[in-house]
Amino acid sequence: MTDEATLKQRFKILSSPLDPEETGEEPVLNKLAGIKAVIFDFYGTLFISGVGDIGIDEGKSDAGLLIESMKGANIQPVHDKVGKRGYEIYDKVVTEQMQDLKSSGIPYPEPDIRKVWRNVLNQMYAEDLIGESTSSDQHDRMAVEFEVRMNPIWPMPGLEETLSGLKEKNLELGIISNSQFYTPIAFEALAGKTLDQLGFNPHLLHWSYEESRKKPGLVFYEHFLKKASKHLPDLEPENYLYVGNDMLKDVYPAHEVGLQTALFAGDSRSLKWRPDDSRTKDLRPDLVITELNQILDCV
Repeated sequence: MTDEATLKQRFKILSSPLDPEETGEEPVLNKLAGIKAVIFDFYGTLFISGVGDIGIDEGKSDAGLLIESMKGANIQPVHDKVGKRGYEIYDKVVTEQMQDLKSSGIPYPEPDIRKVWRNVLNQMYAEDLIGESTSSDQHDRMAVEFEVRMNPIWPMPGLEETLSGLKEKNLELGIISNSQFYTPIAFEALAGKTLDQLGFNPHLLHWSYEESRKKPGLVFYEHFLKKASKHLPDLEPENYLYVGNDMLKDVYPAHEVGLQTALFAGDSRSLKWRPDDSRTKDLRPDLVITELNQILDCV
């Protein structure tokens, strides 16, 4: 695996500041009782996301982007027209890995992107689209090079202020996120501090790639509570506030397992009310916040 310092440096070099886009939403704020821990979504909540979310089965095909990513990972295509075929292989590998996980009983699967790129690049080598076989280091690097170009991210305004204020209130901090191995690496690279320095409890960090399952699956949230209870046995589900930008992926499953909820409505790229989904059309979050620091007045 490529060392984290190298990957962090690539995130720093390839990332540029982003600003949230206005949503026109009005905040709905009130004092919540019993909150002892605040758990966040990552993409579109703690961090601005250029495409609003993360998903290896989503995004637009761009042959040029794929070629740029390969060159960034020191993988040389035999010519610049291999990008189209590379995307076809990528889509096929992702589909196959998603189907394999679904067949094992996971309705919302999250393949490991490192395995995806290993299989993609091995297939590209077999088809003589690249001149040399690739290493595990290059698979990691390819994942980062591709992601940072496809889905640029940047810390949300008020991020550090909000986290610091919550810690001053002696609240536990955590993350439940659809993610890949590079998500915590990107966080630390662009925030300039480690997750520990920012106050996160390592036992409350719940990354989808580690479980091969993701939101909005309820099992993913149930596993979080089971893990958390081993280290914070005095906390009940209602003692957690979950903050996310998507009514289906964030508010719905968190509500279903008993957490209090806040919809982050601070960036139009990521805000998703989902009014036509039967699971969310009559659901209301406990809070609607348009800036992260509004949480401080509610807990």
